[in-house]
Amino acid sequence: MAPKTRDRLIDAARQLFIRKGVENTTIGDIASATDKGRRTIYTYFKSKKDIYKAVIERESDAMVRRLREIGESDMKPADKLRLFLEHRFNNMTSDSSYNMLKSIIQLDIRRMSVIRKKTLEKEESILNDIIDSGIRGGDFDAGRCTRLRGFLSPVILGADMLAANEGYYRFDASTSAAFIDFVIDAISRGNDTHDSPIED
Repeated sequence: MAPKTRDRLIDAARQLFIRKGVENTTIGDIASATDKGRRTIYTYFKSKKDIYKAVIERESDAMVRRLREIGESDMKPADKLRLFLEHRFNNMTSDSSYNMLKSIIQLDIRRMSVIRKKTLEKEESILNDIIDSGIRGGDFDAGRCTRLRGFLSPVILGADMLAANEGYYRFDASTSAAFIDFVIDAISRGNDTHDSPIED
């Protein structure tokens, strides 16, 4: 019963944060929306800030859930990497969790940076597992993968910023497809156009 109560409080807070904004939502509002007393809320959370963190954590998990499923699949590493990047570039900005977070945060750059960091850490863990499995299996060149790790996350963040600004420059489907082809071609073993040494 306890986990259900906690989940219900988080769900109510999520909706209130969207509708009223974080600053304008009170513990009393959350209590009223769930028919729970303030004492019950304080059993699970020390403050509204703790509830906010729980909402962000849940939405961050939701944003990377499909990526985690891809990482844990039985596909070949190159296929995993391609699907991971396709999903990340083409689907993330239309994802309901992404749009929910935008509506909560609106123009709060500080909060947006915190969420991006948290989500990116989860994404990088999945991505590194995919790359490591490709190196272990001999599909990917270790040296090229080392260089890839240095710039791939900044590229993903840059694509996020372009999508969020909705301006003239867009990381659209054709751009992302060309980039993904380039990345996979660059790190794949057996590609005779590359002669970089393989790290042990």
